[in-house]
Amino acid sequence: MADSGALGVVKVAWEKWVAGDLDGFVKLWAPDGVWTLPGQNRISGRFQGHEQIAEVARLAFEISGGTLKAEPIELAASGEDSVLGYFHLEAQRPGASINQNALQRWVIRESKIVSLDNVYPDTPETDEFFK
Repeated sequence: MADSGALGVVKVAWEKWVAGDLDGFVKLWAPDGVWTLPGQNRISGRFQGHEQIAEVARLAFEISGGTLKAEPIELAASGEDSVLGYFHLEAQRPGASINQNALQRWVIRESKIVSLDNVYPDTPETDEFFK
């Protein structure tokens, strides 16, 4: 990894996610890392540890029938251990779709992801999709 700082870790995490390398994505997390997803749906909540993070990612892809795509638009370091992300999220399934830009905050310590918080501008859209 050329850049081992927080921004470098997040860039690698996005590379793994976009490539569909879920195992590689999960290995970048601290063992007690927490991914928080907003809303009132099947993938909302606080997911801690490798097993729960892998399961929520798998469930998101399953619900979307494999159509879920999320890609970074812009990533910016915010201090030594924090990265702010602006990303595009889209997916389709019969009766529902997602097509929005969203925000996220990553916290990295010792080259591992310790937290990721996503914020969706249209939470009702994501709730309907992942219900």
